Amino acid sequence: MKPKVVLQGSLSFIELGELLQQLGSSGSTGFIKLVSGHFDVPGYIYLDEGNPVHAEFGKETGVDVLYTFFGWTHADFEFVRDVVNCRPTIKKSRMELILDGLRMFDDGLIPEVGPVPEVAQKPKKKKSEKKNELPVIKGPVIDYVYVVDEEEFPGGTDVVAQDRFGNWFWVILSGKMEVIRILPEGPAPIVQLADGAYIGSIVSFLREGNVRSATVKAIGKVQLGVLDSELISREYAAMSDDLQSILISVDKRLRQVTDVCARAFLKQDVTTERHKKMKVLISPERNENECLRITAGEAHVIRKTPGGSIHLCSLGAGDFTGAIPFLNSSHEPYSAFVCASGDFRAERYDLRKVKKEYASISNTFKNMVEYMTTSISVTTGRIMDLAGKMGT
Repeated sequence: MKPKVVLQGSLSFIELGELLQQLGSSGSTGFIKLVSGHFDVPGYIYLDEGNPVHAEFGKETGVDVLYTFFGWTHADFEFVRDVVNCRPTIKKSRMELILDGLRMFDDGLIPEVGPVPEVAQKPKKKKSEKKNELPVIKGPVIDYVYVVDEEEFPGGTDVVAQDRFGNWFWVILSGKMEVIRILPEGPAPIVQLADGAYIGSIVSFLREGNVRSATVKAIGKVQLGVLDSELISREYAAMSDDLQSILISVDKRLRQVTDVCARAFLKQDVTTERHKKMKVLISPERNENECLRITAGEAHVIRKTPGGSIHLCSLGAGDFTGAIPFLNSSHEPYSAFVCASGDFRAERYDLRKVKKEYASISNTFKNMVEYMTTSISVTTGRIMDLAGKMGT
């Protein structure tokens, strides 16, 4: 592949997090070159299939270097499409890197490289205001090929109501919406959704009588595109059993972390101790890259925090755990560990065939999977924030 500059601009116009998200959604491979008038040398971020794998600035390399770039708010950038042969120094998922970088910058842990012109300055929000804001999930570029109709809803409308049946599937064309999980103890806002995000889940068009797992409310007027569920269902039906199982397993994760997030918001204890008696199956410290298909027993995905270990989800027979190339979430193998029950059984799974199959599916379906894994990352990040508040 011949090196070629395919995108350039300024981080004063598009933030680094949004740039990484756009390049990630398109599965881009190459490097971002950052140039700031405050430094004599440029910074570099290397991407492999949309995922940051290495960053360097002068003689410094690794994830901490990438985080400092979130403070380069007025740097110029160019993205060069090229083969990436550097040694990976970054293991975290793309969305986790973006969330951590933005959070650290907001908290003042990353210095801003200015100056900021007076006319462009915005009043800084108080930390308490920032922590009360819901994270916003934007989807990839909308593929209108699958949009068969458009609907408009006024602010305050429950477009989707929890525990109600429904198989409609939408994409947000304009406006914002809020996802709310309702527990017996009360409602819990989870995230906000913006342009390109999807309303509904993969299982919502896979089976009849699907019960919605959360309420989705319009914040102000929203315009939604109705997706051709028949066309999507046909594409799903043509997939191999293995790819179908992986997608259903990912959807299962999202539902469980949403429930954990709701309990954390309502100040319930989401920490766990039971994993201490279990065998550690996958650990971030071991740098494992295998994928396992569970055949018996349970695997529990755990994130460590200063306030204790948080149980994110449980996986059973038919689910997958470990390193899945297109499961770009804040879970194992790099950000969480997996513990196995005593009766746990699994087989090593070679992903090469299913990865090739995944590369051939439509952009819309890839966008849906990308959105789903992004939602897992963002929701997991919100759990960590809420758990941190409970520990203070």
